[in-house]
Amino acid sequence: MARILLITHISPPAVDGGSRVIHKVGEYLERSGHEVASLSSDASSTDDFSHPYSKVPKLQSSKALYFRLPVYTIFHRPLKLLSRLLPIFNVFAKGPVFKIIPFLKFLTFYLRFKPDYIIAGPLPTTIALYANFLKFLSKTLTFHSTKVLINSSFHPTDKDFHNPLLIQALKSFDFLWTLTDYETNYFHQHFGIPLSKMINVGNGVDSSLLTKAPKLHSSKAPKLIFLGSFASHKGIETIIDAFIVLTKDLKFKSSKELTLTLAGQPTLYSSFIESKIKKLPQKVRSRINVVYKFKTKDLKFLLDQSSVLISASSQESFGIVLLEAMARGVPVIGSDIPATSELIRRSGAGLTFKTGDPVDLVKKIIFLNISKDLKLYSSKGRSYASNHTWDRIGESLWQKISSS
Repeated sequence: MARILLITHISPPAVDGGSRVIHKVGEYLERSGHEVASLSSDASSTDDFSHPYSKVPKLQSSKALYFRLPVYTIFHRPLKLLSRLLPIFNVFAKGPVFKIIPFLKFLTFYLRFKPDYIIAGPLPTTIALYANFLKFLSKTLTFHSTKVLINSSFHPTDKDFHNPLLIQALKSFDFLWTLTDYETNYFHQHFGIPLSKMINVGNGVDSSLLTKAPKLHSSKAPKLIFLGSFASHKGIETIIDAFIVLTKDLKFKSSKELTLTLAGQPTLYSSFIESKIKKLPQKVRSRINVVYKFKTKDLKFLLDQSSVLISASSQESFGIVLLEAMARGVPVIGSDIPATSELIRRSGAGLTFKTGDPVDLVKKIIFLNISKDLKLYSSKGRSYASNHTWDRIGESLWQKISSS
């Protein structure tokens, strides 16, 4: 059995897609008998890296040894200003920057632990740099060969992901866990990373979501749901604009079934979304339900009450919420960015619309609501998700890295 260190910027019960996937694989490896430890901040989101925050509560259910370190927040503003002159410093402004004394205490454990593998991510945080540093320490101080698997959750259109320090780190790692063909080819073509280093297995879904789902029936009006963080790139405004149009449609305006649920992790951008909703007419506002920080057990209920999931992101590395909706047999509509388009095309579970275009989104929602293929979209999604459980993803990753 191997010794494995997980490194993420936050860790459960904090909610974040990029960190959650690392810990899901860690849970699989722990169940498989491997010795697993974890390093992360004690924050609940990346927003906490810029101001004083409350520590995330400890996770009691795992046997893995968790190191949750406090981070410096006082350096965020000066590093942000410095990065305007020297963009390379932006990765440090993103954080986390672990406090020195707790990090040194962790290092004493690390040098004794001597991990065989580090599984780290995502970008554009400092996590890739910490993983690179720890790999260097293993080689120089303990003469132990530690291999690194990175899940970058890469956003090609975001300049922060193209930081030279991060790209250099990517090139130095032993394995890259990629999520789509698009991401794999992008790394190879733009950064010259050998295809042999990349393991394209995508992301997974909890098996608990694959239990029997209620039968999907055609409804008089669509019951829409958005799942994810309330970040600016998630396109929530586009979804709201499309919903406003739907409330004016004669086919739907009198139906109580026409609803929009916005569920996920609040961010610093949440206030802008809340302000937009407050300005809407009461008859529209009353149809919108905002759910912050719902529990994992509530995810199934939220999806089962919906007829279509909308992902309107302008940037996405995979779109794990799409896979979760598929697991419950809920058809999906996603923006036509590369990662989302590839996932919807492969699964056959829904449609895409022009990114940022609420008019086109309305057309796709109406088409899906009256489509004779609604049940086909549902069954294809369920079938696709059943082949992408976390156990299958974890097994595929382990087979690849342990045999190299």
